[in-house]
Amino acid sequence: MPHEDQFTATGPSFTGAGFPRAGFSTHSTDTVYGVNAVGTFCGVYGESLAPGDESDRQAARDLIGVVGEGNTYGVFGRGRTLAGVVGFGRRGDSGGVFGVSMSSAPGVVGQSRIDFRFALPTGDSATDGGSAIGVLGESGSGTGVSGESSQGAGVSGNSTSGHGGEFSSDQAAQIHLAPSRLTASPPDTGQAGDLLAIQRGAFATLWFCVLPQADDRPAVWGKVHLDRPSVPSPTLEQGAQGQDVKNAQGLLAAHGHDPGPIDGIFGPQTDAATRSFQEEAGIVVDGQIGPQTWNALLNQF
Repeated sequence: MPHEDQFTATGPSFTGAGFPRAGFSTHSTDTVYGVNAVGTFCGVYGESLAPGDESDRQAARDLIGVVGEGNTYGVFGRGRTLAGVVGFGRRGDSGGVFGVSMSSAPGVVGQSRIDFRFALPTGDSATDGGSAIGVLGESGSGTGVSGESSQGAGVSGNSTSGHGGEFSSDQAAQIHLAPSRLTASPPDTGQAGDLLAIQRGAFATLWFCVLPQADDRPAVWGKVHLDRPSVPSPTLEQGAQGQDVKNAQGLLAAHGHDPGPIDGIFGPQTDAATRSFQEEAGIVVDGQIGPQTWNALLNQF
C-alpha cells in the first residue's frame, strides 16, 4: 500500500552493511540516537507481519512516541544494565507505560532476573511533581499488570503523595496473591509490610510481616485473621510452642532482651527475657505474654 513517506522501502530485501534483512538499519560507532524521528501523530511506527498478513497501518495512532505491532511482541526492549523499556508521561493525564489487552493475556508484563532499583532521571521527567499514572494495565478478562522476579520486586509502585498502587475489578478480586510453596509457617526473612499467602490443603492463610529480620533474629509475621486483629494475641507462658512463641522471641530480641534460640519453644531463657521486658515496660511482671505484653512488644519502640 503506498504511503506519502519521506522514505519508503518496498520490494524484496537487499544486502547491505546494516542488520540483515532490515527495512532501515543504522550501526554507526559515534551515533547518539539510533533513530530520531518526530511526527505529528507518531514518532516511530514499527510493525511485524507474518508472510501473507496485511498491514493495518492506516489505523489512527494519535500522539504516540513509539508504536509497535506484532504477532508476538508489539514492542520488545532488553536493557543490558538497566531497564528494557522505560516510559515517562509528561503532559496531561498520560501514563508512563500503558498496556491494554484485548484477550486473556496481560496488558503489561514485567520481568526482572536481578534485584535492582535504577535511579530515575532528574528534572521534568522525575517522579516528583507527576500526578498521572506510572503504569496502567487493562485487560478484558485476564491480568492488567503481571510482574515476575527471581529476587527483587515483580511490580513496584511508588508515589510521593498518592497511592503506590491501585487495583480495581468489576467482577473479580482486585488483587490475587498466588500462594507460596511454603507449607508450614512464614520464612525467617521479610520486610515490614510484606503480605504472604500460604497454601494449606484446599485453604490459604494470609500473613503480615510486622518486623523485618535482623542479623540476630528472623522476621516477625502475624497471621491475618478475619474475625479479630491481625497481630499475635494468644497468652503464652513457659512450655508453649509454635509460631506465636517464635514471633514473641523475635520481638523480645528486637527490644534487646535475649530469649535464647529463636526456635518457637518457650523455655526458661524466654521466660527470663519476658520478665525483664515487662519490668522495663512498666507492666505486670508475671512471665506470661498476654494482651498487655503483646501490645507493649508491638508498639513500644
